[in-house]
Amino acid sequence: MGLDAVRHLAARFPAARLREVPLLRAPELDTRADPTGGTRVWLALEALQVTGSFKVRGALVSLSANRERQHVVAASAGNHGAGIAYAARVLGMSATVCVPRAVPQTKRARIEKYGAELVMAASNRYEDAENLAKEIAMSQGLVFVSPYDDVNVILGNGSSLGFEIVRALGGVPDRVLAPFGGGGLATGLSWAFAAERSDPRQRVVWGVQSHASSAMATSMERGQAVQSVGDAPETLAEGLAGGVSAGAFDRALAAIAGVVVATEAQIAAAMVYAYSDMGLVIEGSAAAALAPVLFGLPEPVRGGDLVVVLTGRNVDPARLETVLRANGAAYELW
Repeated sequence: MGLDAVRHLAARFPAARLREVPLLRAPELDTRADPTGGTRVWLALEALQVTGSFKVRGALVSLSANRERQHVVAASAGNHGAGIAYAARVLGMSATVCVPRAVPQTKRARIEKYGAELVMAASNRYEDAENLAKEIAMSQGLVFVSPYDDVNVILGNGSSLGFEIVRALGGVPDRVLAPFGGGGLATGLSWAFAAERSDPRQRVVWGVQSHASSAMATSMERGQAVQSVGDAPETLAEGLAGGVSAGAFDRALAAIAGVVVATEAQIAAAMVYAYSDMGLVIEGSAAAALAPVLFGLPEPVRGGDLVVVLTGRNVDPARLETVLRANGAAYELW
């Protein structure tokens, strides 16, 4: 399967009721992002997608490619699992989704709502959920659908979204900020933009990670994949936590421009800003991409049309309320 197969994903899967990503101009963020005034900020509102995140895209593409198998297994921090469950229902398949013990209740509820079997790992670590899912798939002869090491998932999640951004903007953006966990979104976006540029070697996508779990940034410093991070500190961006596989590292390294690291305080501030100024509920993993804009972009990320991909809204109400209360006073001083 190639890029052409994901250029118009909503038309390919009409029963899924996908929303072509809205692209919103946010001029009020221009000078916050770049005091020199040379950057125009756009927001790609993928948080409005069905299932509450972009992950449904890759799930549809991958499950469609494995439709004859009827049942698939996946591991997820939440959104990939919801996408798998939803795609399975749309395509008349079934799914088992393994999640860490600390998966947010909102994400767990979506997985169960869409009809997948939910299996809880014994720990809070994503790696343990993934190992459990692989064991189930191997023991039962089922397909394991990785959220970052499945090329069909990468094409669906990132490349389909990239083509929609190009259509909405009328061309390839000069810069893109996208949350980076396993790397599939940033890599897929880069593939789409390269296909649309006269010079495919020019890189425009920057991944964003939390300082609490920055495996890709560390991998780039070391020159090799950090595949496990052990018991990393708790993070608001749990969807980005964990290591990066060797294959995902190699693909991303060949495609993206670099990685920006945001602090947990900056991610919390971005969640507050989205809610208070824009009326948007976004989870921590999505807010990671907005954080560098609010606190001043690194020099290499400045200039021209900058698209910030807001990937998901599946945050537990209690957690959002805690973030809003804890950061409200600081927000009033902005």
